[in-house]
Amino acid sequence: MTEARPSLTEKTAAIAWARAWNTRNLELLRPLIHRKSYITDQRRWDPRRDLKDYLQRLQDLFDHLPSEHLGAAMELAETPSPGFIGDPPRPCVIEYRRRRPYASILFRVHAGLIRQVEIRLLPPPSECSLSGIYPGIEESLDLAEVN
Repeated sequence: MTEARPSLTEKTAAIAWARAWNTRNLELLRPLIHRKSYITDQRRWDPRRDLKDYLQRLQDLFDHLPSEHLGAAMELAETPSPGFIGDPPRPCVIEYRRRRPYASILFRVHAGLIRQVEIRLLPPPSECSLSGIYPGIEESLDLAEVN
């Protein structure tokens, strides 16, 4: 059973996700994933999938393709204020493809673990507040600074 990490927040989940993606090492996420976690994706017809299965398939892709063929990076950001459908701003990660903002990724945390990952096209990533921080690429970010 995975041990809960009470200090994990949506923001630290976003940092962990971006770092794991940018370093192509999704094993960094395993201890942070809730046993009943799932991922939703607005880009797919079957939007709800098991998060652990998704991460395994993504790691297989990372292991077999040179990084220049993946062409994606993750940047820390925040959803627009006042937010989509009246929601308050939330920490998120912006996925870039071919150096253009492609999707916003948001996180739901339960019992100190990542319970849900939401890949969204709305709000548009271009409307999010970008930070210029790419964890794993720019290692100056300390998790203690964001709590």
